[in-house]
Amino acid sequence: MNLSDILFALFKRKWTIILCALLGIIAGAAVYFLYPAVYESQAKLLVRYVVERSAVDPIEGAKPGRDDTDKVIGAETAILTSWDLAVQVAQAIGPKRLLPRAGEAATETAAAGAVSSGLSAISTKGSNIIFVSYKNRDPQIATLVLQELLSRYFVKHLEVHRSAGAFDFVTQQTDQVRARLNQTEDALRSLRDKTGIVSLKDGSEALTSEATKAKEQLNDAEAELAQHQALVKQLGENKPKKWKTKSSRSEKTVESEKAQVAGTQAKVEALKSRFRDIQQRIKQLSELRPQMEELERKREMDEANYKYFAASLEKARIDEALDPSKMPNISAVQRPSPSILETKTRDKIALGLAGGGIALGIAFALLRGLVLNRAVGRPLELETRLHIPLMLSIPRVAARNGHLALPPNGSKANPGAPATKPHHSKLAPWEAGHFIRPYCDAIRDRLGLYFKLKHLTHKPKLVGVASFSEAAGTSTLAAGLAASLSETNDGKVLLVDVNLGAEDVHPFFKGKPAHSLKVALKPHGEIASAADNLYLATVGSPDAGPAQIGLKKFFDAMPNLKASDFDYIIFDMPPLGQTSPTWGMAPFMDRLLLVVEAEKNNREVIKRSYGKLVAERDNIAVVVNKTRSYVPKWLDADS
Repeated sequence: MNLSDILFALFKRKWTIILCALLGIIAGAAVYFLYPAVYESQAKLLVRYVVERSAVDPIEGAKPGRDDTDKVIGAETAILTSWDLAVQVAQAIGPKRLLPRAGEAATETAAAGAVSSGLSAISTKGSNIIFVSYKNRDPQIATLVLQELLSRYFVKHLEVHRSAGAFDFVTQQTDQVRARLNQTEDALRSLRDKTGIVSLKDGSEALTSEATKAKEQLNDAEAELAQHQALVKQLGENKPKKWKTKSSRSEKTVESEKAQVAGTQAKVEALKSRFRDIQQRIKQLSELRPQMEELERKREMDEANYKYFAASLEKARIDEALDPSKMPNISAVQRPSPSILETKTRDKIALGLAGGGIALGIAFALLRGLVLNRAVGRPLELETRLHIPLMLSIPRVAARNGHLALPPNGSKANPGAPATKPHHSKLAPWEAGHFIRPYCDAIRDRLGLYFKLKHLTHKPKLVGVASFSEAAGTSTLAAGLAASLSETNDGKVLLVDVNLGAEDVHPFFKGKPAHSLKVALKPHGEIASAADNLYLATVGSPDAGPAQIGLKKFFDAMPNLKASDFDYIIFDMPPLGQTSPTWGMAPFMDRLLLVVEAEKNNREVIKRSYGKLVAERDNIAVVVNKTRSYVPKWLDADS
C-alpha cells in the first residue's frame, strides 16, 4: 500500500466523499443556526495553598509542596463540582427558577442536575488557578448560580479541610483527657506520700545512696567498737596487783575506754536501726515501683494528649470563628462575570459535524478501496501486489464515443449503440476506426517479438484469448487482434469463437460470413472472408450443446489445425471457471492472452489461476482491460 493506492481509493469514490461532506455541512449548518442560545458566566480562583486540619489530624496544617499542586487543585476542582454543592445551590436559588419549563414538577434533584451539567471547573497542569464557568439559557441565572456556588464553595472548603464544626467534639475530648490526668496525678500523689519520695527515679537513687552511706557508717562504727573492746580487754589482763586505789591513773583509763565501748555500741545499734529502716523503704519502693512507673507513664501520656487537645481546641475555636470569605489561602481572582453569549460549543458541534461528514466519507472510501475491495483496480497492482508481469492495459471507453460497446459473449449485437458521427457508428473490432485497434496493433507487435525470440516458426500459430469473467472484453480483443494480424500480409488469419453453438453466432459476426471450425479448416471449396485475409469460424454444430462441447471439438480439430494453411488462429475462449474448457485448451496455445477486467476480478482468483496456468506452460501474457484513471495525472504519475 502506498500513496497512489490511497489516492486511487479516494478519487474513485469522490462522489461518496462529496455526498458525506455535503450531509455533514448541512447538519453543521442546521446546528449553527438552530442551536439554542446559551449564556456563560466565568470566574477564576487562586489557590495559594491548602491547610489540612481536623480534630484527628496534626495540629499544624500541612501546606502542599510544588509537586503536590496538581493534587491540591484536583481536590478543589472536585469540591467545586461535587453533587453536595450543586444541591446546596439548587436549594438556595430554587428549583422553579432553575427549571422554569418544568413548573411545579421541578424538584431539587433535577435542579441540582441542571447546576451540575452546566458547571465546568478546569485548570492547566502546574497552575494554581481554577477557571470556573456556568452555562444557562437565562443570562441572569448563569451569573446567579456561579455567585451562589463560589460563596458556598468557601464554606464547603472549610468543612473539608479545616476543623470547623468540630469545636464541640474537641472540647469534649479535652475535658475527658483532663479528668483522666487528674485521676492519674491523685493516684501518683498517694503513692508518693506512702513511699515518701517525689520522683521515682530520684527517690530510688537517693535511697540507694543513703543505704550505701549508712552501711559505710555502720561498718566504721563496728570497727571502732571492736577497737575499744580490744583495748579494754588488754588493759584488764595487764592490771598490776599493786593497783589498789580507785584513784589511780590506770583505772581511770580503763573506765574511760569502757565508756567509749558503751557509746560506740549505742552508735552501732542506731546505725543498724537506720540501715534496716532504709532497707525496708527500698523493699517497699521495689514493691510499688511497677505501679508508680505505670502511673507516671500514664500521666505523661495524658499530659501529651491534654496539650494536643488544648492546642486543637484553640485551633478549632479559631476555625469556628473564621470568615469563609476572608480565607488567606484562597481568593477569587475574578468574581462571576456578567453572562455573555457562549458560541464555542455550538461552533465545535457544527465544525465536528462538517468535519465528521468529510472524515466519514474518506474513511468509507478507504475502507472500501483498501480493505473490503479485493478486486484489481489498477494495472500497477498486478506487478506490485501479485508480482505478475503486465503486457498491456486498455482503458475503459464508454459507448457514447461512437464505437461498439463490449457486449458479453453470446449476447446479441447492440443495434442501439449511439453515435456521435454517422461514419463511426457501430464499428466492428476488425474495422480500422475502432478504438481497440491501436492496442491490438501493440499486442500484435509484441506477439511477433515473442514468437521470434522463442524461435516459433511453425504455422499456424495458436493464440488464445481468455478472461476471468463474462463481458471482460475478450471477444473485442480477439477480433481486433485477428484483424490486426491479417493486415500484415503474412498470411491468413482465422478467428474462432469457442463460446457458442451453431445457432448463436458471435455478435461481431452479424452480417459477416462465419463457418464452422471443421469447414474453415478443411474446406471443400473457396470460403468467404470477413475482411482481407480474415476468416471467421465457430466450434458449434447444429446439435451442439453447452459451451463445454467446445473442448471436444477443439481436440477433434487438432490434426486439421496443424495441417491448415492459416498463419494465425485466434481463439476467443470462454471465461476461466471450474468447468471451463479453457483450462484444457490453454496448454496447446503458443500464446495465451489472459484478460483481467479492472475493478471486477478478484486478486486472489487471478493469482491462483495465473499460477496454475504458468505451472503447465509459461506462455501467459496478461492484459488489463477497462482500466480507469480516477486520479489526475499531475497528482499521480502511476495512474
